[in-house]
Amino acid sequence: MNAHCLWCVNNTFVAHADQVVKLFQTTSAFILLTLTGFMAFAQSSYLQAGLGGWPGAGMQFVHLQAHSIYSLEVLSSVDTELWKERTPVYVSAGIGAALRPLGILRVIGQADYSYDLYLGIRFGPALTFLHKQTRAEKNRQFSLFLDPFLRYTRPVGQQTAFIEIGSQRPSLRVGFWIPLD
Repeated sequence: MNAHCLWCVNNTFVAHADQVVKLFQTTSAFILLTLTGFMAFAQSSYLQAGLGGWPGAGMQFVHLQAHSIYSLEVLSSVDTELWKERTPVYVSAGIGAALRPLGILRVIGQADYSYDLYLGIRFGPALTFLHKQTRAEKNRQFSLFLDPFLRYTRPVGQQTAFIEIGSQRPSLRVGFWIPLD
């Protein structure tokens, strides 16, 4: 390989790395602005902590600002498939919002349910890490996700429990809400 071709390969790699760094910087800044921005008008603030499965097994943490008829969310999750030979690890972070259909009924005075439903969507960057990655796999480790989800919450003793299903790994999530107020 001549020096010019080597420069082209390295320059292309540097250009892609710069794009990934810029995307992460932009996403991080947006998440920080979102966290600090909607704290002022939140009705209540929670940390949603849960375990997930199907496919794989993982954890999900969501900072949630719940309002009467919607919620704003910032999430991070880790998922893996330990039974696979090369044990992939999936890491993602993103933002989202959800509509609370029963919240609309509560606002107009037509419902007093002890449970709640959330219909939402989240999006953001995701990374896949493999043991002994090939060059091609390293080039494909970055992706963007879009996660439409349905969440059911219900008080259990002094805590609020949730079960959630979505399209982002792990797809089935269960756990508790921890009040931050």
